Amino acid sequence: MKDIIQYFVQSGFSMIVLYVFYWLLFRKETCFTCNRFLLMFALIFSALIPLASGIFSNQIITGQYFVLLKPIIVGPDMPAVNTSSSVNITTILLGVYVAGVILNIVRITVQVLRLAILAQREGIHREYGANVVFTNKNVANFSFFNIIFLSNSPGSKEDLEKIITHEKAHIRQKHFVDLIIIEVFTTIFWFNPVIWFYRRSVIAVHEYLADEYVLSQGIEKSGYQKLLINQSFGLPVVALANNFNQSLIKRRFIMMSKTKSRFKAVTKLLLVVPLTLSVAFIISCSDNAKEDARPAVPNTVSKIQDSNKPGKTIFDIVEEMPQYPGGDSARIKFLNENLKYPEEAREQKIEGKVFVTFVVEKDGSITGVKILRGIGGGCDEETIRVIESMPKWEPGKQRGKKVRVRFNMPIIFKLSGANKETK
Repeated sequence: MKDIIQYFVQSGFSMIVLYVFYWLLFRKETCFTCNRFLLMFALIFSALIPLASGIFSNQIITGQYFVLLKPIIVGPDMPAVNTSSSVNITTILLGVYVAGVILNIVRITVQVLRLAILAQREGIHREYGANVVFTNKNVANFSFFNIIFLSNSPGSKEDLEKIITHEKAHIRQKHFVDLIIIEVFTTIFWFNPVIWFYRRSVIAVHEYLADEYVLSQGIEKSGYQKLLINQSFGLPVVALANNFNQSLIKRRFIMMSKTKSRFKAVTKLLLVVPLTLSVAFIISCSDNAKEDARPAVPNTVSKIQDSNKPGKTIFDIVEEMPQYPGGDSARIKFLNENLKYPEEAREQKIEGKVFVTFVVEKDGSITGVKILRGIGGGCDEETIRVIESMPKWEPGKQRGKKVRVRFNMPIIFKLSGANKETK
């Protein structure tokens, strides 16, 4: 769960940085293709870079990986407690997140079904080289994939041609691909406010591009702008569709009137390279910091030689990891019943985290019990006593053969607030 939260934090950080970059440098630029590319690149990059960073990080730290068993809390007046078994906020957050994803999937499914039913009921006609569905509803004209949905009363024949030209621009430039990607991102990152800013900006850029295409076909700007105003009272039907009418009419008029400066925008676009590299570096550093925050334990590798038993290999990771008899819940129960808070530690008010390491031998017995980091007061000795008294495990296997496997485990000795923390 922590890895999932870290992914969303890192991807959200990247989305925010790149969107601020777009907002400051590109929002008013008239190279709409550059803007479209930047917005879509920013989303895809932000989704992938935490994953790539994790892969690189794993490759770098392979020599320091170890298996850390679930921590146990020992209080002075309570049995040992498995800190992972209690209900925590992450479980609730996961439930809320999944509910949001499901609601978004249902929303998109309903919208697509509505359009499919509408097209089947009204029929598809061929007008000005496009597939058109005329509806009786007072809605905004829009396109969905290669179908244009129009009100039955779009105005004169000249106005109809302009509207279809606009919607054909959306179809020719495959804006529906961007919208599908956007809907996927809004479904996955629905809780992140910045994703909705991306969505709004992408839709705006689509309208700028369509307007640019219409004017390039020789249609008079003043007449086209008048049509936009007349058509601006329709209501959008579906998020996946490209609407002819948007609330950003004023902004579209400004963009139509601005002088095109593609070279300037392309030059600015080069700044994306150092910016993305910086974001990737920061995310990579956060991954490394997470690894560095591990307990101070000796470096381990997936396979090492035991200095006490020459020629005998100890594994940290194997194909079939050792299992406590009865499973991990049985291991927790055993520790619950046997770990006691030492009287000396109580009197001296000693508390903290003890890290212990041990080896599960080929016959399942426990050997090599050592304290990697202790706190004194008898806590270290109590930990060793209980670990050494554990029954035999099911041994680990590598390529079908029984092998020796090392484990590490934290034991938390806590005097005050133990009950509160575990809850």
